[in-house]
Amino acid sequence: MEVDKDIKDSLLKCGIRRDVDVCQLSLAKKKLTSVPDLSRFHFLRELWLNDNKIRELSCRSINCCLTELYLHNNNITSIHGALNHLTCLRLLFLHNNQIRGLEETMHELRRMQQLRTANFYLNPISHAPGYRLHVIHCLPSVQVFDGKEVRPEERRRSFQMHEQERHRVLQTVAFCRRAT
Repeated sequence: MEVDKDIKDSLLKCGIRRDVDVCQLSLAKKKLTSVPDLSRFHFLRELWLNDNKIRELSCRSINCCLTELYLHNNNITSIHGALNHLTCLRLLFLHNNQIRGLEETMHELRRMQQLRTANFYLNPISHAPGYRLHVIHCLPSVQVFDGKEVRPEERRRSFQMHEQERHRVLQTVAFCRRAT
């Protein structure tokens, strides 16, 4: 298979002979249409799959300890069922794809408590009303979102918008009034 040859060539170029020595792997610009089986790389931490032609995303064969995943500039329409096991991700680039379904996308990423940087711009979901505040609410650990730092004021507005009842109760408690 051509993908296996690309992987082997890439590793040889870096002087890597054993799969256990692979912690970074670049498969960018390889005209891939799907994510190859990478289960043999147990210590893989950074993976570049950007600038390919990936449509369907299936990352079940990727080590759950992956910390950086670059999937930008592909044709991905959904991440449903593909990334939720990657709970150690700190950086996720998914910009310039065809991802639809904001709620479904946020549900997929809900377990990623280490996620610090995320990019979803240039996707259909980025045009949803209240998109930025919704993502900030769903991914509270994110510090840089779509290339911009998340400000405390945005976090407050996000909480007010998406947790209206909790916000109302907190406001009454803060001023020693009982919520009715």
